[in-house]
Amino acid sequence: MPRPRAFITLLLAAAIVLAGCAAPATAPSGTTVSAPTAAPTTQAGELVVLRVGWGDRPDSLNPAYAFLASSYVIFDSVYSSLVKEGPDGKYRGDLAQSWEASSDGLTWTFKLKSGIQWHNGEPLTAEDVVWSINEIKNDPEGWATLVNYTNGFAEVTAPDAQTVRIVTEYPISNMEYRVSFLYALWRPDFEPLATTEDLQNFTNEKLIGTGAFKLVQYDKEQGLVVLERNPDFYDGPARVDRVIFRAFDNSDALIQAFRAGELDVLYSVPSAALETVKGFPNVTVVQTPSRSFDELIINSVPKERVATSTGNPALLDPKVRQALAHALNKQDIVDVVLQGLGQPGWSIVAPVLGGGFWHNNMLSDYAYDPAKANALLDEAGYVKGADGIREKDGVRLDFRLQFDADSADYARTASLMVDMFQAVGVKVTPEALDSDTLTANTTGVGDYDLVIWGWGGDPDPDFILSIMLCDQFVIGGWNDSGYCNEEYDRLYLEQQKAVDPAARQKIIYRMQELLLRDLPYIVLYNYDSLQAYRSDRFTNFPDYVANPSLTVGLTSAEVLRQVEPVR
Repeated sequence: MPRPRAFITLLLAAAIVLAGCAAPATAPSGTTVSAPTAAPTTQAGELVVLRVGWGDRPDSLNPAYAFLASSYVIFDSVYSSLVKEGPDGKYRGDLAQSWEASSDGLTWTFKLKSGIQWHNGEPLTAEDVVWSINEIKNDPEGWATLVNYTNGFAEVTAPDAQTVRIVTEYPISNMEYRVSFLYALWRPDFEPLATTEDLQNFTNEKLIGTGAFKLVQYDKEQGLVVLERNPDFYDGPARVDRVIFRAFDNSDALIQAFRAGELDVLYSVPSAALETVKGFPNVTVVQTPSRSFDELIINSVPKERVATSTGNPALLDPKVRQALAHALNKQDIVDVVLQGLGQPGWSIVAPVLGGGFWHNNMLSDYAYDPAKANALLDEAGYVKGADGIREKDGVRLDFRLQFDADSADYARTASLMVDMFQAVGVKVTPEALDSDTLTANTTGVGDYDLVIWGWGGDPDPDFILSIMLCDQFVIGGWNDSGYCNEEYDRLYLEQQKAVDPAARQKIIYRMQELLLRDLPYIVLYNYDSLQAYRSDRFTNFPDYVANPSLTVGLTSAEVLRQVEPVR
């Protein structure tokens, strides 16, 4: 979900962030490269350690204030929810053994599995789950990153120790998706946090869950996360003893560590390194569709709404936004930055989401057309000065262009944008910032002009649509553009209430139309997820070649629990 959250999804903002949605022009869905060397074996009694390398690192282990996708990778393994998305995109019981909705669609009853324990050995009860959901539901400011999943929940109760009952204000068509992100929280850690500030300052660095893995070490500065298997996991323990996530400051160091055998899995393979990694012996490269995208965020915050906004006022002019869109050659960006492993994009609802059902393919992107861009800026009254930069009434089209310093892809994209924008009289000055600073500058503040960043989508469009809500800028933090449109907010609530898929699709189509018109984002491209693992060391990964529609990644809890060493 978050930056994808989620989601989780997965928002990736790093040099190895590639996890998108397009059908690439090159590379098969899975490529295994064999080598003449013998695969190492694991001896009986030896600790089985799976080592994962990534270019990002969790921004927080507190689900009330985590924005980066890497945080949700950890949540997926350590926390449990009533249901979880399976490898095939369908939902399976996690804490829940079974569930059903009443005939009127207003009451959902979840029966829990037996013998579930917290990582400290205490038994989990339905009341624990109910408290966790109500904690999120009843504190929309403190839990702004997750509270939208509880919209329409009227009452959450535990009729007995094994039953969770959710009564809703209106029928909810995507309930399984909603509850899959409502984690069971260890109440003694969260209950004493009396204020929103207390909650959001809580580091949760010793988080306790009921998931397949336990957190045993976390070093945010070093980007190190160590998980150990939960031997008492209710669905059976994992087949590896330990999973170590290790962050790298640049993609070259990451790839070299993988080549040297210091890593077993690459969370994401930089597109520029794909052919190199495919040539490594005993390595399987995995290419799968995903729901992610990268975008150019345009500051949409007027000073009268948020006094801290430092955005160039020219960016509030629709014609300037449209000119920026026409000035970008997205195909060149895909070819140069992604090595062709993607396709130009325009919507925050990825083409593969819901098998394409939710993506409005009746709309067309702003075509690459510098002449049109120049004409729009002329109409807006911006005239080129002696230095070639356009200006009107003392306002110059001179913008900061910021991006995540961890991403080599973003740096290359920014470099290309300099020339593209200069061709229409617009100056941009690239600046690399760490992800924490970018989050601080964009979350409820508006201290930027343009930002290159990315999102990972959830399996349902609800979350990615929520990032454009008015309140998510002032309170929630997902809205990094500052976009605020009353019609959009109203439509968001309507799509949550729509039970008929066709009716909901129509609403979501209109929401995409508004975003394309108003351009809080210029979506740059969609891309596939590129991952890799050492097939001489570990096996029992999903067969992505036989099942190219699989969306589950190599580091999902579902996969990590099933992977086993080559013996």
